[in-house]
Amino acid sequence: MSLALLPLFGFAFLTFALGGLIKGVVGVGMPLVVISLLALVLDPRLVLAMLVVPIIATNLRQSFAAGLPREEMQRFWPLILLFIIATWGGAYLLVQISTGMLLGVLGCIVVVFCALSLANPSWHLPPRHEVWMGPSVGLFAGLLNGISTINGPPLVMYLMSLRLSKEAFVASYGLIALCGAIPLAISYTAVGILGWRELWLSILALVPIFLGMWLGERIRHRIDPILFRKILLVILILLGLNLIRRGMFGG
Repeated sequence: MSLALLPLFGFAFLTFALGGLIKGVVGVGMPLVVISLLALVLDPRLVLAMLVVPIIATNLRQSFAAGLPREEMQRFWPLILLFIIATWGGAYLLVQISTGMLLGVLGCIVVVFCALSLANPSWHLPPRHEVWMGPSVGLFAGLLNGISTINGPPLVMYLMSLRLSKEAFVASYGLIALCGAIPLAISYTAVGILGWRELWLSILALVPIFLGMWLGERIRHRIDPILFRKILLVILILLGLNLIRRGMFGG
């Protein structure tokens, strides 16, 4: 490894570790953190490719931590089906847009959903609306997933509106995200974003990711999660605005 690349590798390691830490503390948010930081110094498409294996591995662990999620699969299969289909479409859209536009899109996604999360709306969805709202959310989240690997905000807001228990929420999100991660990997390979080089980098990213998750799970009950979440969201909004600036003006 060239000595000139050591700072870049160190920054990437710390970024993935921070993403894993956030995942360990709050259960979501890893792609938001990694994209907001690494896209400042790397090609955004490379960053998206490097996220593929960590997304599969962390959500596999999260969804099956409490056993086979049969109830969640039965309840959310329409959402999952649309989520998978839309992920393919989003991945093909990704290769059609310029780097500047991609940076702008990623920045807008980060800013909008962090602002919504910061507002912390307390929505409740009556059960009778779940039959059409679920597939709609799956379609929208799938497009975002394919374009940016970011699917957490719409899925989290939807699952929170169903007033699920903590255990059901964690298992449901992990299952849905996992079902979208597998076609994401296949479609990124098909469109040329995920090759052997990117795959190895993505596998290497598991080391800091799981180190961060290990730390995050251990400090989860030792900090004020609400304050931590708010500080993180404000920082991500600033980083997202910078991505928009780069997309519009370059540099």
